[in-house]
Amino acid sequence: MKFLIAAVFCAGAATALPNFHGCSLPEAQSEDYCDNSLPVSARVDALLDSLTLSEKISSSQPYDNGNVCGTTTGGIERLGLPEYTWLIETNTNVASACLDELTCATCFIGPMGMGSSFNRTNWQKKGEVFGTEMRAFNNLNWHRTTNGGKDFIGLTGYGPNINLSRDPRFGRNSELPGEDPFLNGEYASHMVQGMQEEDANGHPKMIAYVKHLTAYSTETNRGHDDYTISPHDLFESYLPAYEKAFIEGKASGAMCSYNAINGSPSCANSYLNNEVVRGWNPDIHITTDCGAVGNLKGDPVNAGSDENAAAMAMNGGADIDMGDLTMTQALENATHLGLLEEGTIDAAWKRSFTPLFRAGRFDPVDEIEWSKYGKESINNEEHQAISLDAALMGQILLANDGVLPLQDGLDVAVVGPMAEGPEKYLSSYAADDICYDGSHSCMTSIYEAIKAENANGATSVAQGCDVSSNSTDGFDEALSIAKAADIVILAVGIDNTVEHEGQDRDDTALPGVQEDFALKVLALGKPVVMVMVNGGGLAIDNLVDSPNAIIEAFNPAVMGPKALALQIYGSENRWGKLPVTLYPHSFVEEQPMANYDMSLSPGRTYRYYEGQPLWSFGHGLSLTDFTLECEKDGEDQTSATCDVANIGPMDGDEVVFVFHTLGDELRKEVTVNHPVPIKSLVDFGRISVLKGEEAGLSFTFSEDIFKVVNEDGDKVLYKGRHTLVFSRGHGDEVHIDYDL
Repeated sequence: MKFLIAAVFCAGAATALPNFHGCSLPEAQSEDYCDNSLPVSARVDALLDSLTLSEKISSSQPYDNGNVCGTTTGGIERLGLPEYTWLIETNTNVASACLDELTCATCFIGPMGMGSSFNRTNWQKKGEVFGTEMRAFNNLNWHRTTNGGKDFIGLTGYGPNINLSRDPRFGRNSELPGEDPFLNGEYASHMVQGMQEEDANGHPKMIAYVKHLTAYSTETNRGHDDYTISPHDLFESYLPAYEKAFIEGKASGAMCSYNAINGSPSCANSYLNNEVVRGWNPDIHITTDCGAVGNLKGDPVNAGSDENAAAMAMNGGADIDMGDLTMTQALENATHLGLLEEGTIDAAWKRSFTPLFRAGRFDPVDEIEWSKYGKESINNEEHQAISLDAALMGQILLANDGVLPLQDGLDVAVVGPMAEGPEKYLSSYAADDICYDGSHSCMTSIYEAIKAENANGATSVAQGCDVSSNSTDGFDEALSIAKAADIVILAVGIDNTVEHEGQDRDDTALPGVQEDFALKVLALGKPVVMVMVNGGGLAIDNLVDSPNAIIEAFNPAVMGPKALALQIYGSENRWGKLPVTLYPHSFVEEQPMANYDMSLSPGRTYRYYEGQPLWSFGHGLSLTDFTLECEKDGEDQTSATCDVANIGPMDGDEVVFVFHTLGDELRKEVTVNHPVPIKSLVDFGRISVLKGEEAGLSFTFSEDIFKVVNEDGDKVLYKGRHTLVFSRGHGDEVHIDYDL
């Protein structure tokens, strides 16, 4: 295998072949699988028919390449088949080393901020950027840096991550777009469409995988935890985003999750993978999360032997055992023991290789339009502009008493642990190599961005305290500059030391002494704009009413600080809306982390939460003012039109949400048998409206939006009064009744 890949890379260096490109060696060119006049299915069959059982396994399961999560599957030298590395993350950027000082992968704001935009075009453009840059890195024979080694970049990208933000304590909230299944599904389907854009010959730019299938939302006891989930919750909350991603977005595959559902681990759950998911599309390729097959030897299924674990996973629908050698070493013997059929291995192998053939890995390079992409296609001005645009739409103005927009020329103090240190602004799974030197020196801090916009004023900075430390040693300096300033930007929050893969939060309050510091700043009596940086929501009960303005910035990453400063000073007015509920602190005491029942009191997410949130899903203000009027299009049950008028002082963006709810009598009747959401998002639209003008949004519905999921997990249309609620996330709503 090592000889073969070296030959491929040497050939690539000499003839500009992309990483892992097949049908380039003399041994391969006479093989039927390299005949691109044949249909893809025939070529896949031809290659499979040429393999022994051992070769089928070695070419589709990873060998040990020294990485913690090795995903490089072997080559077959006699057939000229090169090896291949599967796992490259594509959640916030294409996980790649930088090419040089000016050429690193384009980094977007964290996915929670992306969800906040409620802009399908924005999501699709992000996917297009990823597809372009993934293909460019592949063409350039480039790599990511992992554990001191290198993983060369192929065409398979893992992300978006579309698990629900079920609980603010979940350590991986910074990787997710929101708490709503419809929102997450729309985000995934449009981002995937951009990633898999096809050329004239049908080659997608890249191959997109969504993760983590499904319900994954707890880090404690990860790999051996077992979630109790009803059919109602499974099909109403935990699966719809994936259904949209596969049916509408046409995602090629999924990474299955570590958790079990009702005793059956997701990566060995035949009902989930083979019946439900492959019921949507029988060709969906499923790879495990790293080490998930080996985990089967422990709780909750205790498979015992490697052979049992390997057979359990593959029979359960997993095609590749990533980051583990259990399948690699045990599948062949498992077939001899009668634990699985060779035909099951064949089917998994075909699902693995079919997307690679479709992407052109085995076609002449000059027949692939995307082969033209090179260095100039990575983090260029167009991609940076798209990233900045996303950042502008991904920040939420939660409160503003009129202090914003700020005037240039004031004496501004930027204080708090998030004022500096831009490495704290990154969501989990942003590539380590944001800057060429391995540091974060190329990133802009909130302080630096504010200073740039406040060109005619004085801007000073002092953090005052760290994210989690209990030290108050920095209080005096920060309070001193705040006291002397005309206005204070107070930047608080959490970073990847507090929430990350492998670590949930115990609490949703600001850690360390941040709240104490914030209260002292507020006690100075100065105008204060508070900015929150975080993935999972923060419970700031004691701070809600005091700042003059509050901004939720989520994970602002590279472009977020600039976007923040532009909007604080009114140069832009593109704010987003909350994709999650911001709960009070009492939520963590009332709701166990390990409860996966969405409706169990006090409920989870805006669809079931019975309490009073700090801010509701969809909330978000603007620096201008809007009014909303909506009406049915005649007696048509399937369409409505909304007029959004900008009656404020500046141009701006607004989002209109459409929620479905049952009428009171119908709700009483239905909830006898199963839970029904308070309301459910069924559509949304974002629109830019000039000052003093109005613009229209049209919504077209199918009957499906009036259906609810019953106790068996089936969608049912109940006869009676239904209501569509049109909302800007705050202020007046428009209710339109439908009698079905």
